[in-house]
Amino acid sequence: MKDSDVKFDVVVVGSGPSGVHAAYPLVKAGLRVAIIDGGLDRKRDATDKTYQLLKIKSNIEIIQSLAKGGLSELWPGICDYFTTLELIKIGLPADEILREYKVITKLINLDLTPSLDIQGKSILDSQRNVYQLPQAFSYHTSSVIDDLKKFKNFTYLPNQLVLKIKEKREHAEIQSLSINRSIESTTKTRFVILAAGSVNTTRILLRSFNLYNYKTPFLTKGNYMIVCLHTKTLMKKDKSKTGRHGQVAIANNDFFVQFYKCNPLSLHKTLPYIPLPKTFASFLFQAFAPHLVIADVRFPTFEGKGKFYRLKNGSDGDILEISFHQTNSELQNQKRKLKKIKKKLLSLGLVPLKTIMGDVTSHYANGVPNQDKPGILSTDSNGKLHQAKRIYIADASTWRMLPAKPPTLTIMANASRIGKNVLKKFKKRLDNRYA
Repeated sequence: MKDSDVKFDVVVVGSGPSGVHAAYPLVKAGLRVAIIDGGLDRKRDATDKTYQLLKIKSNIEIIQSLAKGGLSELWPGICDYFTTLELIKIGLPADEILREYKVITKLINLDLTPSLDIQGKSILDSQRNVYQLPQAFSYHTSSVIDDLKKFKNFTYLPNQLVLKIKEKREHAEIQSLSINRSIESTTKTRFVILAAGSVNTTRILLRSFNLYNYKTPFLTKGNYMIVCLHTKTLMKKDKSKTGRHGQVAIANNDFFVQFYKCNPLSLHKTLPYIPLPKTFASFLFQAFAPHLVIADVRFPTFEGKGKFYRLKNGSDGDILEISFHQTNSELQNQKRKLKKIKKKLLSLGLVPLKTIMGDVTSHYANGVPNQDKPGILSTDSNGKLHQAKRIYIADASTWRMLPAKPPTLTIMANASRIGKNVLKKFKKRLDNRYA
């Protein structure tokens, strides 16, 4: 096949935090790079189109997006750094990720000490092991795409739903469907980087390799919300009308607790749990709302039999089945840790009022695990799919476990690493060609 038949050196699938940061070093190096994406305006029909076109059957709610910028359009910018131990458990090379943290921190102008409201300041001053969370508010990758468009060697291909990838001898072909006109098309490229998020990257690969009814690992987090009364602020006035997302946290390898001020608009979710007449309970909540803090508790999660993806062929198209069932042992372990966490909250001046188990999450991982020996669907340490020569993965679908901390900063850092790995591969290919 002639070089002129291949329009791009690298095509990145997805425009979220992993997609743009995998593309960035490649664009800067001068390669012909494209991002293929849904590209919808999330303010209009992104959500509706997502559920129509990316069908899921799951026992938990799964948040997806076909918007330009992906889920980063809904992201409040909360960041955190993983420890070396957490990176090793994930299966990522810690030394490389630590280097990329510095690159990404500078690139997104990460604020290491964002301003705090009275709740955050009081909690931060209470204990030494409480730390402030870095924040990239308001950072959305849709704006990065607009910046990349200024480069002549970059192309944005919106309005496309990627179906599958076929690898040829000298190139790869991405088969996609036009979202609005339902027209199928093929995009040819030297290399592909999948960065559609672990849910949809896994879906694309299961379909590409015809792995219907095959179970591959799925990970999300055990999550609890503890509504607390912050006694240390009862006699103080807070000028801020809304809680700040960044705030502060406590964490170790077993849990992560993020604190933010309670949003009065969401109090109706808690009212049914209060053993008082609804009107009176509502009055009390409104009175104490400025002094209510949410302790958002998350636990790490590991592979298990009840946690999996499985692609099924339905009568009206493919359906991705997602199962997330924690074992009794995992749940009991979380309850024991919650008791310790509540004691910690009391030491911070936070009186737990109600604990609610979370049922919605947007942090997902695994599906195409990183492992030394090739599996049915797996990657190597460089992010290359074992089953292919031209397909790389830049999102969290390669992670073997999901830490409790916010993952986006690490997703960005790893995507930048994968982009640079593909760049090395491309340069090596050119060197061999002209040697």
